Amino acid sequence: MVKKEEKDSKAALFTIDGKQHGNGAVLMAWQGAGNYLATVGPNRQVQICDRYGQVVDDVSLTAGGQVLALDWDADGETLAVLQQNNSALILWDAVQKKTSMLETNTKDLSWMKWSKTGAELAVGSGKGNLVIYNKRTTRLNPLLGKHSKRITCGNWNDQNQLALGSDDKTISISTNTGEFVRQETVRAEPGEVFLSDAAKGKVTLSAAVGKKSVFIMFIGTNEPPLDLQFVPKYGDVVAHRWAAEDEVLIGFSSGIVIGLSANEKSQGKEVFKKQLFRGGVTGLEVCPSFKKAAVCGENSVRFVDTADWKELPDETIELPTNVSKVKWTEDGNVLSVATADGSVSSYLASMPVLNAANGTAIVFMSSLREVQVKDARDLNKKPLCIGMKSEPSFIALGGQHVGMGVNNLCWFYTRDKSATMVNECEYLASVDHVSMNSTKAAVQYEGSVQLHDIEGDPEGRNTKTFPDTQDDSGVSSAHLTEQFLIYSTVMGSIVYYSLEDGTRPNEYRHVEGIKKIYPSPTGMRLVVVDNNMTGYVYNPVDSTMLEIKNFPHDAENLLWDMKDANVFVVIGKSEATTFRYRPVGLRGQSAEVVPGPSADNKNTKRPSAFSAMVLHGGEVTFQASNGMMQTLTLASHSALARIPEGGSTDEIKFQQAIAIGRLDQAYEIALDLETAEAWAALRMAALESLDVQTAIKVGRQTKDASTVLALQRLVTAEDKNLLAGSIALLLRDYSLAQDLLLASARPVTALEMRCDLMQWDQAMRLAETLAPLQIPHICLQYAEQLQAKGEYEMALERYQKAMQDSVMTGGKTVKVEVSEEHKQQCQSGMARMYVKTGNSVKGMQLASECGEVVCRDCGQILESIKQYTDAALMYEKGGAFDKAAGLYIKLKDFKAAKPLMDKVATPKLHVRYAQAKEKSGQFKEAADAYEKGKDMDSVVRLCLEQLQSPQRAFSIVRETRSYTGASEIVKYCTRNGEIRSAIEFMIIAKDNQEARQLAESHDLMDAFALFLGTEGTQGEYVSMAQYYENKQQFETAAELLEKAGQYQKALKLFLQVGEKALDKAIDLVGSVRNEMLTHTLVDYLMGEHDRIVKDPNYIFRLYMALGNYRQAARTAVIIARQEQEMGNYKVAHKMLFDTYKDLDSQNIPVPRELEDSLMLLHSYVLVKALVKQGDHATGARMLCRVANSISKFPAHIVPILTSTVIECQRAGLKKTSFEYASMLMRPEYRPQIAETYKKKIESIVRKPTKVEEDEPVSSCPYCAEKSPESVLDCPHCNNRIPYCIATGLKMTANDWCVCPSCRFPALHSRFPALIESEKNCPMCEQEVVPSAISKIDDVKELLKKAAKQVDEGKDEKA
Repeated sequence: MVKKEEKDSKAALFTIDGKQHGNGAVLMAWQGAGNYLATVGPNRQVQICDRYGQVVDDVSLTAGGQVLALDWDADGETLAVLQQNNSALILWDAVQKKTSMLETNTKDLSWMKWSKTGAELAVGSGKGNLVIYNKRTTRLNPLLGKHSKRITCGNWNDQNQLALGSDDKTISISTNTGEFVRQETVRAEPGEVFLSDAAKGKVTLSAAVGKKSVFIMFIGTNEPPLDLQFVPKYGDVVAHRWAAEDEVLIGFSSGIVIGLSANEKSQGKEVFKKQLFRGGVTGLEVCPSFKKAAVCGENSVRFVDTADWKELPDETIELPTNVSKVKWTEDGNVLSVATADGSVSSYLASMPVLNAANGTAIVFMSSLREVQVKDARDLNKKPLCIGMKSEPSFIALGGQHVGMGVNNLCWFYTRDKSATMVNECEYLASVDHVSMNSTKAAVQYEGSVQLHDIEGDPEGRNTKTFPDTQDDSGVSSAHLTEQFLIYSTVMGSIVYYSLEDGTRPNEYRHVEGIKKIYPSPTGMRLVVVDNNMTGYVYNPVDSTMLEIKNFPHDAENLLWDMKDANVFVVIGKSEATTFRYRPVGLRGQSAEVVPGPSADNKNTKRPSAFSAMVLHGGEVTFQASNGMMQTLTLASHSALARIPEGGSTDEIKFQQAIAIGRLDQAYEIALDLETAEAWAALRMAALESLDVQTAIKVGRQTKDASTVLALQRLVTAEDKNLLAGSIALLLRDYSLAQDLLLASARPVTALEMRCDLMQWDQAMRLAETLAPLQIPHICLQYAEQLQAKGEYEMALERYQKAMQDSVMTGGKTVKVEVSEEHKQQCQSGMARMYVKTGNSVKGMQLASECGEVVCRDCGQILESIKQYTDAALMYEKGGAFDKAAGLYIKLKDFKAAKPLMDKVATPKLHVRYAQAKEKSGQFKEAADAYEKGKDMDSVVRLCLEQLQSPQRAFSIVRETRSYTGASEIVKYCTRNGEIRSAIEFMIIAKDNQEARQLAESHDLMDAFALFLGTEGTQGEYVSMAQYYENKQQFETAAELLEKAGQYQKALKLFLQVGEKALDKAIDLVGSVRNEMLTHTLVDYLMGEHDRIVKDPNYIFRLYMALGNYRQAARTAVIIARQEQEMGNYKVAHKMLFDTYKDLDSQNIPVPRELEDSLMLLHSYVLVKALVKQGDHATGARMLCRVANSISKFPAHIVPILTSTVIECQRAGLKKTSFEYASMLMRPEYRPQIAETYKKKIESIVRKPTKVEEDEPVSSCPYCAEKSPESVLDCPHCNNRIPYCIATGLKMTANDWCVCPSCRFPALHSRFPALIESEKNCPMCEQEVVPSAISKIDDVKELLKKAAKQVDEGKDEKA
């Protein structure tokens, strides 16, 4: 899409007033180069002025009549003037500014025309004669009788052929010497004749005939001539001009203008038609360079675009008077208009397209004597204007200067507001091209390049001309960067010349001559166009030349993008093609076309007048034919520029961003799209470009962890080929990956890849050159793969090759060291393959050497091919005894199978073996085999029928509960009169009714009840209960009723029995947990039935059975206290301990009273063990603890106090010993003191020692504060501290262990010694293995549990 700048309406460059010509028609003629305009009017005053309107010369015509024609020669050096009634021509020399006379000696001259390409001037007369004058030879060639009547019109073509039209109604074609080529007769007088240039061997002749038709003839073809007739309303044909090779524009007196096709397929078809004027067309001229026609009529000039065939109303020129003629300069930049009043106005129809660029800066002509410098990124910014001495023909732009000039002159101006001219240079020939950087200029002329400083080198010491003596051809193209002069030659050389040190760091010779080069801004990339119009990208770093596929063969210009460094556009005659160069990529460097969004918009259509200067971000800044700056967005960037062509969707934006390499922008767009397809395309584009970071970002966005992990290992890769190869491997393009990896610094990676892919064939070929030492290992893996595929012979070959200790590579033998493990694997594989390929003998031999696993494998192979004997042998050697025995049995080789049966674990094999033995009459071996095979019914059968071992059969059936076996035994017992056993096995055989009848008939109901156990029915139990109840056997009847579920009656019978059956009654109530039954039993125990209160132990047992552990605990304490008072300390201790464990197992808090009672009893129990160990101090402390609660030990008050006194005395606790000795001297205790200790105790009382050492202290496990070691309540944190079951002392956090049996705590430093001495735990009385005792380091949870237990125990007590 083209964006245009606003421009002012056309204004006249200059106007020649009508007074200069006189009132009337004016003739005009522009010099070919467009520098001079010659005009003449009725006053016969020929005026020559330059293109700015300055008069150069005036020529007054004194002789002759009105001027009939003005014409310039092909070189623009001579103006010829033809007058009426004058046989001489006036010639004006543009160089000398002088006139001369050319006498033709011919009267009544009527027409004149210079050759378009030669030096000939053709002059026609009223009598049909022709005179040809040669300017170079100054010879006149009169040709009489060319036509029979007046020559009125004519024209030359580029082949120097002359076409003439005459009133004799003929048109002739002659050579430049006047020789006839062809003559055609037309039906009326021709008014205008045109002879086209030769195109494809065809020359077209056209003429307006009789003002009514246009005659067209195609010379050199078989096409018939055209005689185009027009409807009367069109009027007369005023003028016709060729707009293209096969299209003609015709103006009529009616004011209608039409365009006609002369193409063979559409001859006579109107391509344009419009009524431009009401009063008629007065003149018509076509500008080929801009494909535009100027048509005059009435008081205006209108323009028609002959490319698109449409009127251009915005360009209309309005004048105050009627217009008679129009005339273009050859370049189309200036249009002169003559009016009826004799004035001539010249308009700048098109600014000369002259411009240059440097980076994003551009310079262009804004008028004929001014240039402007702008930034292409902001065309609306105020420009830098630089005035010129004269109109230039070339222009250049550098970093600090602007250069312009004409011919061989060049002026250099500063590129700042001062616009000062700093240098003027004159060169040896006309300048073809100028390239500049910040300080230097490279001027190209006549196959040479002159490099010089722009400023500061007036003597030219730093000037250098290329090519120098080292080159063999002329320069075809040259450019300057800040570091290099880069030029190419017509013979194909590319030279980089360093501006810094004057060296040539790079030279390259192409196979063809080079036409043009286009360097990137830095010069590090160079597009080369050779004489075949083939494009290449040249990389001077590695001197590589990459051919550009689909390079346009009509390329006129090329621009590198200033924003996207690797994007360039090639501008052809009709369209621009975008390319993206990828210097580094997965498949190496590449240059690819970047298409537009659709097939119809693949490339960018360019305007007809298009001089491109800068490409920035896909926008081309160009100078249009009117000199204005415009921008054109490339089709490849249309969506990114938000141009609504075909819909700028995000999908199209995304595709274009990827295509031109803007992966960061594509990533942002993909975030909006949020489609799997977009992420996949971006991931692929990033990987193709070796952009690992972008690919990682995509992987993270799509949560592709495996890809991210794989790519992160490549972030630091410096080897381009290794990186590309790794990415190709990731994309599963293994062939490409191999090529790249082989080209990397670590080619062995290619071998590793093939090995990882298990492509061993390719790996073998690579290993031969890259790593010969790996060949045996690869052969081994290859063999295993072939084996898996079933290609056994090839696998055997590879296994054999893998065993070799040398390999051939590169014609040399390389020794290889292989491990024993490798050899073992090879031999194992060979053994298998020998068996697979039929050589079982060798295979079995090898397998025997390789070990059990290989033997088993070979056995399996042999079994699959039905070689059972060999297979069994291999299985046996391989330790697969089950399979070996199975095959031996299958082969009926019982002798071979026999030694294996003890090693067989499969029951079915034993059964099969047993069956074989039974058939052979070996019943004992058969029975043993049946038993190993778990076929116990067969064992029973043999024991009863053959082996006469009924007891063995009985035992088996009692264990297996087999119905079949039991039935066999019933038959046996019935035959042999063993009624009791028959009853038992009838019940096992589920024949209870028969068993009951048999039991009743033989008075064996006790046996029936015993054997029935819990497997009877309710009716059976009730029936038996009645039987025993009738016999007054109430306890047995109650048990049967309990099984029958009749609990109330069962309890009644238990209670009827008395205390003998109380335990069973308690178990019944505990299991049923029926409230009524419970009350019944409690009433009985409390004496409600017989006024006799039963033993409290029964109450305790009842509470325990009912799960009422709290009440049971209270009862246990009461019972334990009773036992304790009676001196049964161990009984009391056991009851309290059992209750404690029951409560703990149910997670029920232990009452504090129970715990204290257990602790007190345990302290007393420990004394004996402590004294035995010689630990009198701890024993004394425990006795003191007991003595402090001596009232709870009424049965042994004096012995306990006596022991306390004695142990305290032994432990050195003299004061404590005295206190308890004094207590023994009380009258109630003194008589009971044993005589052995009486005097000792009296002595202690008489001679008291009231001083003793303080008790040792230890840390509290809760708060770490210290207190006496026998005190269990911490005075600091008030926690109850657990006690040691080995010493009775309090536990410490760093010396903790537990009994493996009862889990009660103990000091780790004391408990093992106690166990070594006593063997059993003092708390639970279970034997403890010392090795099972381990120290516990973290006791937080144990303390937490103990503290919770104590707190809840307090609440329970409360």
